[in-house]
Amino acid sequence: MAAFAIGGMIGCNAPSASEPQAASTSKGGAAQRTSPPSASAKARGASNVRRASGQSPSSASSRKDLNDLKGAKLSITIMGDSYSSGVGGGSYSGGRCFRSSNSTGNLYAEGLRKRGADVEVRDVSCANSRIEQVTMSQKSAVLGSSVINGPQADGVSSGTDLVVMTIGGNDMGFGSLLKTCLMSKSQADECRNSIAEARRSLNDVEGKYRRIFSAIRQRGLRSDATIAVMAYPTLVRDDSFTLRDSSGGTVRVSDEIRALSREGNKKIAEIVKADNASHPGQTVFVSDVPDRFEGHQPHADRSKDDGDGLWIHPVNYLTVGNFISWYHPNAAGYRQYAAALRDKLKSAGFERSLAKRKTPGQDKTSGQGRAFKQGSASGQSDVSKRRESSKQG
Repeated sequence: MAAFAIGGMIGCNAPSASEPQAASTSKGGAAQRTSPPSASAKARGASNVRRASGQSPSSASSRKDLNDLKGAKLSITIMGDSYSSGVGGGSYSGGRCFRSSNSTGNLYAEGLRKRGADVEVRDVSCANSRIEQVTMSQKSAVLGSSVINGPQADGVSSGTDLVVMTIGGNDMGFGSLLKTCLMSKSQADECRNSIAEARRSLNDVEGKYRRIFSAIRQRGLRSDATIAVMAYPTLVRDDSFTLRDSSGGTVRVSDEIRALSREGNKKIAEIVKADNASHPGQTVFVSDVPDRFEGHQPHADRSKDDGDGLWIHPVNYLTVGNFISWYHPNAAGYRQYAAALRDKLKSAGFERSLAKRKTPGQDKTSGQGRAFKQGSASGQSDVSKRRESSKQG
């Protein structure tokens, strides 16, 4: 799971913010394309490729359509905790919310722009967020009663095509777990208590998550929009690290953290499945994040050499000024997150639906970036395909 609370709760060395941070909004136009080769050269090249690979002309055309998104428009809302805002990725805005331009949602949007899509991003995520902050303003853990972010659900509207979020870790108590178990070797008793509390908190997450889905739909989220819920990585390697508590008992730190990470992700997967029972295909769970990160996490035992290729910031007391990043992905880690999101949305049919938004019949007057009017034959067909994909995976 994640050190989501660390970035927002400790809050040292953070930008000053006495007023609520407005949502960050960015917009990118379509990329310029070079002049195409002649029609005859293109035909010869395509024919040779198809003969060599055995592919049909229609499959080659389909892949080209998916890669070329020029003319497609969409609006993305990023919401959630520090794993959504991109803590650890650098290049921050949003005051104490620590919104990074290298976050999962921003990197995915940039990839679509490079393929020609016109993408607007509304970022309402905030470090240290709990699920309740979806519908309530968030106050600073450092500045007392100062409001640092408004209700995140307000960042969703009928014009939203995709919601990207990572949330729930703070509600499960992982911030306390990581501070007591991994940042000090003298808190074994507190570590054991944090593990027990995190396990108890898992049972409370389902009801809270249902309120997220309800809140963003009440803000007008369309039935043909997509909600992408990201899994959390397993934060430490399987190195059998233990602590000895005051009674002489052994706390199996790395085993417990890894187990809780799996249990937390499993719980979120079950919540997404339940939501799709009443809203078929609308919500997808990007579940392969832990597999992608395996072997690229720091050791729970800090005496061991992590080596190269880390995708998660380790505890490093030599760079204490950057401690908000500890146990959050680095820039390479967020690139992996974005790749996982892209692959899931492709398999769920989202990008195929997006590719159709550049067709001459797209609704240019709605102002909502939709390829088709809600309820049209084309729109309903795409929704049905995504629902079938959800049932299969």
